[in-house]
Amino acid sequence: MLVIAGIWFLIISTPLIPKLLVRSLENKYPQLSDESIKNIPDSCDIIILGGGHSDDKDLSPNNQLSTNALGRLVEGIRIHKMIPGSRLILSGYRGRSELSQAGILYRTALILGADSSSMVMQPLPANTMMEAEEYSKNFRSANNLIVVTSDIHLPRAMLLFKKAGLDPVAAPTNQIIKYGSVKYPWRWIPSSGYISMMESVIHEYAGILWSVAGGR
Repeated sequence: MLVIAGIWFLIISTPLIPKLLVRSLENKYPQLSDESIKNIPDSCDIIILGGGHSDDKDLSPNNQLSTNALGRLVEGIRIHKMIPGSRLILSGYRGRSELSQAGILYRTALILGADSSSMVMQPLPANTMMEAEEYSKNFRSANNLIVVTSDIHLPRAMLLFKKAGLDPVAAPTNQIIKYGSVKYPWRWIPSSGYISMMESVIHEYAGILWSVAGGR
């Protein structure tokens, strides 16, 4: 058992398998380039999926957001500013916190220069399926829809939004694997970062299987 545990530790803490599995989920949808955004009709909705937050009142709204949530919001605002007439849909429930994810996203968007008249909150959904159903119920129209979420989460998000009868445009952000010119010689050393990658991959694949099986 010690040998098996040691082998498993090497598998999940070195880059080969974690990166391979992350790649199987990421890059399925290209990031929206400036040129592709220009081709999207002005009348569209941009939904920012919830990604975690804190209600620590000693922190500013942007610092109450998780890194994932802040990255999603920044990408959503980037797209929003390039599409006149678009609307930001800020999503995410309160959970056990005093403040909802949607509310903190809204306050942070104001700090980042978004106009309050171009934003709508949906503070009830607790997961991606509920976010898709809530949008379909309350905001569905002839408008085009852009879904902004983390790249690794997009395959599951798109599956669930299509399951809710929607056909959105994917807008990936928060890419885990980024291809740069610099190659670090110590990248094969075991690292907790690769274990975190495996955790994200297992979470997404479990969610996809649950969704395919009919779960929410």
